[in-house]
Amino acid sequence: MYRRELLRAVSGVLGAGVGTTAMAPVGAQQEGNESGGEGGSGEASGNGSDSGNKTGGGGNETGGGGGGATETVNVVDNAFEPEELAIEPGTTVEWAWQGTANQHNVNPTSQPGEANWEGHMPLESGDFSFQSTFDVEGEYEYQCDPHASLGMVGTITVSSGAGSTAEGPIQLVPDAAWTLVIATVAGMLATLSLAYAFIRFGGSTPSSNPER
Repeated sequence: MYRRELLRAVSGVLGAGVGTTAMAPVGAQQEGNESGGEGGSGEASGNGSDSGNKTGGGGNETGGGGGGATETVNVVDNAFEPEELAIEPGTTVEWAWQGTANQHNVNPTSQPGEANWEGHMPLESGDFSFQSTFDVEGEYEYQCDPHASLGMVGTITVSSGAGSTAEGPIQLVPDAAWTLVIATVAGMLATLSLAYAFIRFGGSTPSSNPER
């Protein structure tokens, strides 16, 4: 009887652990629903194209103030990194040469009809940078003229929904829920180990209880 009661208690503990584990994804889903409505994407601002304002300091070109975010495209030998970039309207993109040994430029090969992006046609090397602000939505394609045959091309997609696009794999279960699941499983294993030890090595009937 003593072992039977012990097994009954262990079964109750295991049942409570399974119920807690089953409730974890539901709580995580409710938390995601409550927080999901806070995000939002910006609206397109302005109807112009690349601002194209240039300053002579150090030979760099700086775009006019678009008031948006700033992204960077690294110019390395024979490649633009990243090669593809999605941005919101009004975002400023900086092309930054990373101490290149070869000379590179940024030559627009395709852009929306209302845009007037000039890129940067002169060949540069070493440490150089220039900026352009993109207000007109659409796809902009460009290349480095001397190294286009080597795949040194790039694309910028300007869209009002670019900022809300999820990057990387979707996290179906939050980290907090995984922590709860791991803790529950660990508790269940510890309880099973303790029950096995009592059943295998202990479990003598106490003499003071006549019902056992």
